[in-house]
Amino acid sequence: MSSFIFGQSNTSSPYSIGGLGELAFKGNAINRHMGGLDIYSDSLHANLNNPASFGDLKLVTYSLGLNYKSTQLSSNETNETIASASLDYFIVAIPTKKFTFGFGILPATSVGYRLQSVIQGDDINNVVNQNEGSGGLNQTFFTVGFKVFSFLNFGVSANYNFGKIKNESSRQEQNIDYGSFYNKTSSLVGFNYRFATQLKIPLKDKIRLDAMVFYVPSNSLTSSNESVFFTRSITTENLGDFENVDLEAFNLKETKISLGNQFSFGLGISKEKKWLIGGQYTVRNSGLYVNNFISLDNITYANANRLSLGGFYLPDYSSFTSYWKRIVYRAGYRSEDTGVLFNNQPLKETGISFGVSLPMAGYSNANIGLEFGKRGSKNNGLIEESYWNLIIGLSLNDIWFIKRKFN
Repeated sequence: MSSFIFGQSNTSSPYSIGGLGELAFKGNAINRHMGGLDIYSDSLHANLNNPASFGDLKLVTYSLGLNYKSTQLSSNETNETIASASLDYFIVAIPTKKFTFGFGILPATSVGYRLQSVIQGDDINNVVNQNEGSGGLNQTFFTVGFKVFSFLNFGVSANYNFGKIKNESSRQEQNIDYGSFYNKTSSLVGFNYRFATQLKIPLKDKIRLDAMVFYVPSNSLTSSNESVFFTRSITTENLGDFENVDLEAFNLKETKISLGNQFSFGLGISKEKKWLIGGQYTVRNSGLYVNNFISLDNITYANANRLSLGGFYLPDYSSFTSYWKRIVYRAGYRSEDTGVLFNNQPLKETGISFGVSLPMAGYSNANIGLEFGKRGSKNNGLIEESYWNLIIGLSLNDIWFIKRKFN
């Protein structure tokens, strides 16, 4: 007999047990409304997934992203509904005469699971095994983007990753007060870089070809590890025996976690300030992932990929008579192989999204949308997740560094 309950950090997914946790979407709200499409840029929105887009910014931009997620988890035995909320990103971007620079912070991965199984014993004692994890990886970044030619942008982002992941396994026998616990903690730090270039080639009648390429070289994280065995009372939570594991004897006190490179290419057609339709394909070499400190027998890794399709439509950006004509309508679709295999079965995910950009005072806007998706399956004793996301992004814009000619 098995059951599952969840509720941690920025995620509540049992699949966050794999790798460094559930990967957070890296991009602003309007990109997410278009299925993760990064090929389009304008003068108002900073896209942290595409550093080259910073070269088009004309105004100082503050961007904030919020997310609320409701998920139904289904197995062959039971169903559960869970919810979580998170801050997706915070960005400040400042244009100058020669280039635009920006900085911010966002979650990179999230771990939040609690898995429980009950093994039938004799008439009195059943054994309860539980695995629990929390924490994740955060990322701060500094980005520079500039316009090389009128049709060509280039950008680079330097990212500092840091965080802590805790994993705890326990074994408890019913009618016995003290249970056995095994706790592992990893403190992670590391740098990585992202390079991007963007093309905007005019065709005719204000129609243009948009293309984007970004590349993330291979990198690694340094993990400082701690591990401890202890017993604890189930009723009073008093500690019993306590023993630190000598990880230095196993060369596990400090380990390196190898992360593969990433490549993405996108192509689309747009009409300036009117519409866009495009696609993007991303490959991540996650098959190189190795974590000698934390590994599970039923989880393996392969290369990941994602296909995104999406676009937007703007009825009339200069309309003075109708507010609704100045709203941007967006939609997208994505299909993803996450690169994690549970019981030799690839974890795949699909989703559709819809959103609108609502003009606010000045040049600012609010971006509100919904995403509906599905991940995993019930095959081989796994869990199927069906979810919806409420995605909110605020882009607040202002003009700085303008010299007054009249006082």
